[in-house]
Amino acid sequence: MKQAFIDSLTKLMEKDKKIITVTADMGFSVFEDIKKRFPKRFFNTGITEQASISFVAGLSLSGYKVYFYAQAPFISMRCLEQVRLDIAYHHLDVKLIGSNSGFSLNQYGVSHYGLEDIAIIKTLPGVTIFAPADSVEMTASMEESYKIKGPVYIRMTKTGNQTIHKNNVDINKPILINEGKDGLFLVIGGLLNRAKEVTASLKKYNINLNLYSCPLVKPTSRALITLLKANKKIFTLEEHTIIGGFGSTIANLIIDNNLKVRLTKFALPDKYLHVSGSMDYLLDQSGLGIDSIVNKIKKII
Repeated sequence: MKQAFIDSLTKLMEKDKKIITVTADMGFSVFEDIKKRFPKRFFNTGITEQASISFVAGLSLSGYKVYFYAQAPFISMRCLEQVRLDIAYHHLDVKLIGSNSGFSLNQYGVSHYGLEDIAIIKTLPGVTIFAPADSVEMTASMEESYKIKGPVYIRMTKTGNQTIHKNNVDINKPILINEGKDGLFLVIGGLLNRAKEVTASLKKYNINLNLYSCPLVKPTSRALITLLKANKKIFTLEEHTIIGGFGSTIANLIIDNNLKVRLTKFALPDKYLHVSGSMDYLLDQSGLGIDSIVNKIKKII
């Protein structure tokens, strides 16, 4: 996924000389080629995320389209006031690339977990949010972000490093992965591969779910609402806290459209984990293990 981001950014910078890339002391190796090819349009501002947001806001006000790359938890929490006042309030053409969301930096502990970013960023009016699941969706997110004249947040995760899609995708609507008749399974971000394993396991019990990847988190699409209306049992999966995430967005859509459905949200529980370990271990401890999800869906179906 990270290489897809770099490749897409390079192509955009080749096409548009008004694009500037700024990184907060991250991605030295992956940005090496961009730094060499576009030395006057690449800035490493160091570990100064708050000041960096104000810096990129100034660049945008000067007529540039800016891509800012930093850790997801730092963009969404450390810099929230600057993102809110300097970028969102003025609806600036700044693209925020939140790297290593979820448990991606598991070895660094809670300070580097990006588990609340969607809930925080989606409260800011006019900010588009993408949560790509693989390199194909990442490329599509970058291409779409370029077309949008306003702030965009793209949520990257280490679990999205596997390529799932064989063809290009329409990033602005849910993307069908598997067809089924027993319910709707909506997933964002890098847990799509885990969702595929869940649906494969459920087939052994003659349970077939409609599985969709939903990279466009905000705003919601009419196609998503149409899917909700066509299903009575709906499941969501995300590497994010259960409070305010994608599942909460789906719950709001169900209420707003007065739908008579059953919604089950698979997300991180509303509590801190006081353990450390691999990403798989942390997901398992959070109730997002494959067997745990399968067993809960079996009981509901």
